[in-house]
Amino acid sequence: MASIVVITMYELARITCEEVIPSVILFIDHELPDEAQYIVFEIHFQQCPPCCQVMEHERTSIELMQNRLRSSCNEEVPPGLHQRIREQTQRLSEESQEQFISQRTVTEISVPGFASIQITQEFTQHIRHDF
Repeated sequence: MASIVVITMYELARITCEEVIPSVILFIDHELPDEAQYIVFEIHFQQCPPCCQVMEHERTSIELMQNRLRSSCNEEVPPGLHQRIREQTQRLSEESQEQFISQRTVTEISVPGFASIQITQEFTQHIRHDF
């Protein structure tokens, strides 16, 4: 389903470099709160070469760091590690299931010639294992 984003000229005009720069990393990582902000940022970058330069510098720095990490962190996984992780995850998932213990007691009190009262007590205990 496509969504329509409406941005007013007021929104475009009011964003300042001081508002854009602290959120450049969020823009690069696609973590801004909504689609309208992406559009406002893109337009700002098109209209503001200094902010665009900062954004491109940050993007290049992030890519360089990611490439360095990929090339230096390439140790082989010990045999069976993936299987052990799956088994432990499954076991923890089974143990962390919520349990409910319910008990219901009904007491009836009646006084001949007057009234009858029924008292219902319910007790529920919620047991949850968190890890």
